[in-house]
Amino acid sequence: MTKRKGGYPLIIASLVILFNPSANIIDVLPDCIAYGMLIYAISGIAATVPYLAECEGALKKLCFVTLIKIPAFIVMYSNMKYGSDIIPLFTLSFAAVEIILLRIALKNLFSALSYIGERTDCQSVREPFPVSRKRSISPDSLYGITFGFFVSKATLGVIPELLLLSREDFALKKELNETYPTVLIFAILIALVLGAMWLKCAISYARSIKNGGDLLPAIEYIKGASYTPKSDAQTKEKRLLNALTLLAVSSLFTFDITFKNFGGYNILPHFIYGIILFYAVYNLAADKKARTWLTAVISCFSLASLVGQIFTARFFDKYQYSDLSYSKYAKAAYLPIQITSVLETVAMVFTALVCVKILTEFVKEHTEVSPSDPSYTASNLKAQRRLIKLLCPLPFFSAFISILKCINTFLNATVRVIDSEVNPDGIVTSGAPFMSTLIFLITLIFVIYSFAVISTIKDEVKLKYNKG
Repeated sequence: MTKRKGGYPLIIASLVILFNPSANIIDVLPDCIAYGMLIYAISGIAATVPYLAECEGALKKLCFVTLIKIPAFIVMYSNMKYGSDIIPLFTLSFAAVEIILLRIALKNLFSALSYIGERTDCQSVREPFPVSRKRSISPDSLYGITFGFFVSKATLGVIPELLLLSREDFALKKELNETYPTVLIFAILIALVLGAMWLKCAISYARSIKNGGDLLPAIEYIKGASYTPKSDAQTKEKRLLNALTLLAVSSLFTFDITFKNFGGYNILPHFIYGIILFYAVYNLAADKKARTWLTAVISCFSLASLVGQIFTARFFDKYQYSDLSYSKYAKAAYLPIQITSVLETVAMVFTALVCVKILTEFVKEHTEVSPSDPSYTASNLKAQRRLIKLLCPLPFFSAFISILKCINTFLNATVRVIDSEVNPDGIVTSGAPFMSTLIFLITLIFVIYSFAVISTIKDEVKLKYNKG
């Protein structure tokens, strides 16, 4: 799918690199190189063929994510003595982001190929192609195989790292850590087998298109006759709708998901929420000053959250909450967690204030009629005020949840023992054991409210940009 000289060899080389299994820092051929090759291969026609621009955008994000993953893991592995728990948490986060972006890239790539096959005489992109002498598969099947392979590759990269998570059963922790090399090798071997199957299919499809020789004429036909680029209004509408969707998705990362056997910290780090929230709200903001303030406050929030996550990993690598009642060393290790929690909460409160201003301006400019338009009426003002009242509670909701989590951080340090007939030593719990349940319920309400409200706002944005 390229007009560049040597484009097919470039695509084949990128497929071989993507086939290469990786284990975080152990990655002979980093995936970012392959994504860079694919971006270069399709960049010349991304503006010509529908869906390819979206595919290119997802590939650029994938290239960035896989690139920053390299120094991130180098830093973490060089500081494993301070807590190995941060590594599986980062592995899980990176895997989730990569799968989401890969889904977008693959969906748009195969949609582009389908578009070419439907709108032109190009048969090579849509007909079944041979993968062996007796077997052929369709492009739709290849799409499923490709996505399945990348999900499997990401999952197999996460499973070994989960063995590094701290557990209260130290004998079990030691046993699983000793098993880690075996599980890692086994995961790499499975990824190699699945990757070989996928690579054979992908190369066969690329070879079939090349031998068909009808792709480039089809692209020229689309460029000259069939496709007109999206208008600025359509592009803006899509950008805003994507940002709103991301704003709703970000609410999921306000959950605190902890497992008793994996320490007491959140496996959905708060700094990930900060990054997603920033990207969503930044794309909704029009004022440069508001964007500057947003960058500043969310950077403070994400930094405090990241530092707090590292201190939390260090704490649970050596201690438990029950140690806080008698160990001065445990209290000293827990103090930085409390400090960063306060800083994180303060930063989130300021983030909420900035977000409210941005969201208010967004509603005024991108729903109903803009206040600067001569046709703006009291009816438009009333409708926009209603939407503002629906949307603006979202950042305050997240700030309230952050305050509750900060309070819970201090309550966890006030451990107490509850008498139990089952356990002679009693049950160790925080000063307010109901607090975690309360936070979970409030967060659940927040998530449901976020998706419901943003769905309404998206309908209003579509209505505005599709008038006439």
